[in-house]
Amino acid sequence: MPKKTAYLRAYTMDWNTPESDSLHLEYSYKNDNEYWFALNGGNGVFFPTVGSGQLDNPRISKNADGTFTILGEDRKDATLFMEFKTKDFITYYDERLIKAPSISSVDKKLGANEPVEISLDILEELKKKWGAPEPVTPLSEMSLTLAKGSILPTQLEVPLTNGGTALFKMDWGTFANKEITENTEVLAHAIEHRYCNPLIYNHADPFIYKHTDGYYYFTASHTDPTHNLEGKYQYRKIILRRATSLDNLADNSGKYEEITVLEREPLSNGASPHIWAPEIHFIRGKWYIYYTVTTSDNTPWDIRPHALECADAAPMTGTWKDLGRIRKTDPNSPAFTGFSLDHTVFEHKGELYLVWAQNHPKNSCLLLSKMSNPWTIDGPTVVIAEPEYNWETHGFKVCEGPSILKRNGRIFLVYSASGTDALYCLGMLTADENADLLDPNVWVKTPYPVLQSCRENGQFGPGHNSFTTDEYGNDIIAFHARQEERYLAQPKYQPLYDAGRNTSIMRFFWNPDGTPNFAIPRPSGPQSDSYTQINVNITVK
Repeated sequence: MPKKTAYLRAYTMDWNTPESDSLHLEYSYKNDNEYWFALNGGNGVFFPTVGSGQLDNPRISKNADGTFTILGEDRKDATLFMEFKTKDFITYYDERLIKAPSISSVDKKLGANEPVEISLDILEELKKKWGAPEPVTPLSEMSLTLAKGSILPTQLEVPLTNGGTALFKMDWGTFANKEITENTEVLAHAIEHRYCNPLIYNHADPFIYKHTDGYYYFTASHTDPTHNLEGKYQYRKIILRRATSLDNLADNSGKYEEITVLEREPLSNGASPHIWAPEIHFIRGKWYIYYTVTTSDNTPWDIRPHALECADAAPMTGTWKDLGRIRKTDPNSPAFTGFSLDHTVFEHKGELYLVWAQNHPKNSCLLLSKMSNPWTIDGPTVVIAEPEYNWETHGFKVCEGPSILKRNGRIFLVYSASGTDALYCLGMLTADENADLLDPNVWVKTPYPVLQSCRENGQFGPGHNSFTTDEYGNDIIAFHARQEERYLAQPKYQPLYDAGRNTSIMRFFWNPDGTPNFAIPRPSGPQSDSYTQINVNITVK
């Protein structure tokens, strides 16, 4: 059934930080507890300026003229409450502070925190501003035209809830393999494969590469759950796993093989060597694993990009040579002069490019350069993205973990943002494939996260992704996520050394404008097939 209305409710976070003091919004299509989607990656959308500026316990009410009033307590003084108005939940006005004689009178004035009904037009504008973190599924009804006597197809291009279409295997029930000779309606099911989630435990920053030999190759940042939160035991080796299918990469499949390519002990001061974000690529006839590692035995944060090379055809049995640090032909280049990590390589129009994250000059930005060979950058280095939105600056000001997806005449660069807790998320840059990629102005940033936490599905802090395709050519995104909601502000919590970042994979779809739609992280569960019921109206010609 088509959606006719939507609901919005306000909330704040539970800790005393700028993120918790602001107005947060989430929406649903039902006025109950089923699927509330947090806007703006779960970050604040409005920051009050009256009183202490710290909002708590906000409620929304609808006015007779169609506007809305938000009323909430001052977090520092519960005898004060803040009031402000809006027409669209994008711009706010008439902000004021009201004195209440007692906490009980504030409670009476505020009332219960009930969702407020909003129009789909308002919601559509909110999605344009703050993102649309909801599932993409087949529509419940569609039309199909067939020639008389045709057999129903085993696969069908199906319309989706995001306005796009995608190819699905179909279950036609009793109509399967029957000739269709007249107009009819068929109750069918579109079948989508769901992968075991998590697919691989205790591996962050996953990278999956599908090679021409029929194997999927997997590598990732390796953590040790038996010594959780103890830094010296984390990020000490590079593993390489391969299997003949994505399902077979799963921990519980028993159908993969795995080797350790590189391993290091803790530093002299007992710190982690920080072997991070390995990626495996096959470039011009040779295998390369790109990774970052600490270059000082005493300073664990002196991290720089490195590369391994294997000239043999079989990377699981071949010899891996450590090429050391990624080189640069210009000694005056700003590349790798500070904390540098998460480098990836892509080829475009015969040229190799390296993109990576670097503290340049202070915050973690994304830098891009051409390469003269798979281990050397050559020519100018440009900054193509820096953290600016609040979903990129939670905890730390970070853009990192770039990955490349090329489609529809464009290059999509998907990256990770903010600190590595439950508000970690994915952002996206887009460039025209014919543009000068070394011109920073051609990279256009989407102003909201493209993949974020989903409390209803128990998935938090999705980030640092890669792309591949399944055995049928469907687009797949791999990323890590936590199954526990934890935040940087929690006492004694260091998410970087929490081994609870696990690898997930899922199919993603495309919007009508040609941009990818990653929807929301899937809930945890075993491998299965999902069946979506569709009423197919068939016209015979």
